[in-house]
Amino acid sequence: MNKPVSIIYMVLFLAIIFGFALASIVSPDKDVSPIENRTLSKLPTFSIDAVTTRSFFEDMNQYFNDQIAFRNEMVSLYQHQQNSGMFNSMLLENLFDIKTPQKPDDGTVVKDSRIVSNLVVINKKWIFPVTDKVVHTDKIDESTAKLNDAIRFAENQQTETYFVFNPSRTKALMHLYPDYMQTDAYARSKDYFLSKLDQNVNVVDIGKRFDSFTNAKLEELYLETDHHWNIKGAFTAYQDMITEISDKSPKFDGKPMSLDDIRVSALTIGSFEGSYNSQINFVVNPKTADRTVIYEPKAPFAFSPFEVINKDGTQTVKNFNDFYGFKRGQSTYSYGTIYGGDRRKIAYENPKANNRLNVLLLKDSFMNPITPYIAQHFNKLTVYDNRYYSEFSLKEILTSEHYDILILAFHDDNLFSGSYDFEK
Repeated sequence: MNKPVSIIYMVLFLAIIFGFALASIVSPDKDVSPIENRTLSKLPTFSIDAVTTRSFFEDMNQYFNDQIAFRNEMVSLYQHQQNSGMFNSMLLENLFDIKTPQKPDDGTVVKDSRIVSNLVVINKKWIFPVTDKVVHTDKIDESTAKLNDAIRFAENQQTETYFVFNPSRTKALMHLYPDYMQTDAYARSKDYFLSKLDQNVNVVDIGKRFDSFTNAKLEELYLETDHHWNIKGAFTAYQDMITEISDKSPKFDGKPMSLDDIRVSALTIGSFEGSYNSQINFVVNPKTADRTVIYEPKAPFAFSPFEVINKDGTQTVKNFNDFYGFKRGQSTYSYGTIYGGDRRKIAYENPKANNRLNVLLLKDSFMNPITPYIAQHFNKLTVYDNRYYSEFSLKEILTSEHYDILILAFHDDNLFSGSYDFEK
């Protein structure tokens, strides 16, 4: 290679390196990555003490990785490459994996699988996270200690308390994973969690009912490109929840709504933006993904008053119909837009209830589709998602107002998270 050509290569190389650096410096920092659906790192605070720690440089490295110019475009190209047929990392497995005959009840026959940005895409339809094969006993110990303490305090306040365990999608649909990714770690983690609860805790384990379903039936109960269940799965859980609490409770006696009370239809138009699909640049066509079922009560929900506090503490929703339900005419949908999304607080009052019970519900996002169904059964239902409170104290809430029943409802893959921070 002659000298002029070498100089050109060097100039081009340096121009690319310093061009990216300069563009990254002058570009304003981005808060979120819409492609990956996550919050991006901010510039760490500089101080003499900070720069002597390893974490400062790790945070700085993550900041540069997150804020580099054209990052979203590069991530998008990488995801398209991972999803391509030619460069699929699981190509040989798909070609040579012997498919054993299956009965209809066995569910979907997996013919194609690929990993895109740490998510597993099955048959270009289903999306799952890469499995975790570890039982995190230390973290579970911390969560269950907090949960036991919260329940003991509530019981001392003469508040009847139930812990509802909803069946997570990853555990329920483990059969859809490639063989080498399948694991019983999720089942063992759930069992370990339950073993650490005090013996007097009233556990409502919805997963027991789901464990009796066939694989094909389970596939009908969860969204394909999102980490939640659909309304069919949520409604099935609601029915079991109300039935079991009614059977156990000396205060509450009620029967759940049935499908006879529901108008059932299907999503046939628009695009469904699943939480997993949005992280990988919609490798599954959102116009055909998750043609999910829609449930609408024949007798419309009627709550008065009704209150919603957003994640940031604002109140922008005054009408229940603006908050919850399928909105005809929309072009895009998501689990959040149909079922109200995650909020700090939702307060329902039902003047038609046949009791005067005041109920408190702490929950994660799996409960979003069924909070109004549960609210139908009580005079008052107050719902909190403590992940969105910087200062949250369940003990203060329980002492500031008397609640007849406390329900804590999380899914059985949510075993250690901010949901268990009952006292901040």
